[in-house]
Amino acid sequence: MGHFGHAGALSSPLITEVGHILRSRRAVDGDDSTGGQLPVHGSVDLRCAGRMPEPATARAPVRTNGGVFSRAEWHAEGGTRRGLEASLKQGTFWRVSPGWFATPDASAAVVEAVRLHGRATCLTALSSQGVWTPPHSGVHVRIAASALGITRTTSSNPRTGEVVLHRASVHQARPLEKHAVDDVDLALECALLCLPERDLVVVADSALQSRLITRSSLTALAAPLAVSAREKLRFVDARSQSGTESIVRLWLQLSGVRVTPQFHVVGVGDVDLLVGDRLVIECDSKEFHSAEWHSRNDRRRDLVLNRLGYRVLRLTYEQVMFQWPRVEATLRALLAEGSHVRGSRRRPGA
Repeated sequence: MGHFGHAGALSSPLITEVGHILRSRRAVDGDDSTGGQLPVHGSVDLRCAGRMPEPATARAPVRTNGGVFSRAEWHAEGGTRRGLEASLKQGTFWRVSPGWFATPDASAAVVEAVRLHGRATCLTALSSQGVWTPPHSGVHVRIAASALGITRTTSSNPRTGEVVLHRASVHQARPLEKHAVDDVDLALECALLCLPERDLVVVADSALQSRLITRSSLTALAAPLAVSAREKLRFVDARSQSGTESIVRLWLQLSGVRVTPQFHVVGVGDVDLLVGDRLVIECDSKEFHSAEWHSRNDRRRDLVLNRLGYRVLRLTYEQVMFQWPRVEATLRALLAEGSHVRGSRRRPGA
């Protein structure tokens, strides 16, 4: 299934186009006052005057789309032209491009997508909506199939890294509502065609666990896509509590090893992964395992597990995401010596 290392920058060109025809129910409209022409752009100027209180009518579009919103969204929320002009003069918002505006602290990636007359999608959209995403650089942009000017001279913003273009099919294209960020369903549809299996499983696990999408909806999204895209959903599991857990679990599953996510041990609680009958793997999340209290609790749990006869392996975020070859070598050694098999050493609970 390709590499299992960290998900760094995607290839060498500044702009990479995803090689697929997106069979989308929706597509970016190419009429942002440019006829779909992609501009050669410079850096984004985030300097603003004072910061005034955000008008109540703008809160919904601003907070749900990375701080970037369209004129249509502003008016749909009850905002007036005069109110928008006043906010621009006060520095509450700034103009990204014709018809598009942003807050001073707006997501640079979402701003970049709009400047390219596209919409933030795939990893960029999923990350902005709370989905656990692997470390990545650049911005994923969904553009109209007829958009022009897609060349290496269309340089990316140095603040956001490279641009990965997702092109929609001309025949499937339908105007997209004026939102800067694709919804979770459409972003996952793009991800199915773009990401390798490991990264797709990570984001799909997270979206399911967060109840941003259902398993049936995810299956329906993949149904019209190629077999290679649909097969990426084989090992998706809503029980996963973190991306690091998803990555380790997927490797074990692809290796043909029985693994149970979130296995309950009496006196301990749920453990991230039970491999076979006795190997417990705890995959520390960068977000949740740095506090001293969590560290003390982890040590307590490890003592109880060892007393019950389990073998415990604890992996850090950095190890899983950036030192995978070492992790894989350790896992292979533990499996080879039978650390996961009941009776290989001391039987759990004996």
